[in-house]
Amino acid sequence: MCPARNSSRRAMMKKEDLIIELMTMTDISELRMIRSAISDRIKEVGSAVKYELKKGDSVIVTSSKGVESGIINKINRTRAVVNLNGIQYNVPFAMITKQGEQR
Repeated sequence: MCPARNSSRRAMMKKEDLIIELMTMTDISELRMIRSAISDRIKEVGSAVKYELKKGDSVIVTSSKGVESGIINKINRTRAVVNLNGIQYNVPFAMITKQGEQR
């Protein structure tokens, strides 16, 4: 087995174990603390993406409606204006991945 594939498989198992552990938690205050930490981390990752993007970049936007490809028209402080199928959307950086990169 390929070493990279093996480490990827181990990381996936750890994530599954983490999810199982979260699903068995019953303490509301702990769950709220975890939710806050996850929300903060999402904002940090989204902010880091901002500095990798520029006008004209091809991006992938992941939302509850699915995954769409678009082109950045403008970078704002907390969001980017992205052209998706001819329509302009203000998209938070946490929902954007530069085309060809994975997070």
